[in-house]
Amino acid sequence: MKGGRHAAQATAVQRDRIVMVKELGCICCQMNRADGRPTAFFGMAEAHHLLSGGRRRGHEFTIGLCQWHHRGVPPFESARASDMVRTFGPSVATGSRAFHERYGTDDELLEYQEQLLAGARAFLEEAKV
Repeated sequence: MKGGRHAAQATAVQRDRIVMVKELGCICCQMNRADGRPTAFFGMAEAHHLLSGGRRRGHEFTIGLCQWHHRGVPPFESARASDMVRTFGPSVATGSRAFHERYGTDDELLEYQEQLLAGARAFLEEAKV
């Protein structure tokens, strides 16, 4: 592995999981919506690989984050980072400590993501019947 950034190729099952993670959207925006707060993004999310000791934990350890919550990129050019944090919450890229204080630990976020995936899979299975 070079510099801890390159992981092994994802298997077909892992790729399918990552696609579903992206399609389910940003879990932080979903948490905001559930709490009656504004959301930064609607639509496809980016897959954020969770780390342990500065290294990716693997393809099954991914959560969906929008461009703001993942990379600190506002959804529109005129937005200031301070306004984005105040309105939509912190980004993992611009303040990991504040991000985790608001949204939970990596393991808590992964658990929430897994619950969303389980619900989506159950819905898809039921739709097949």
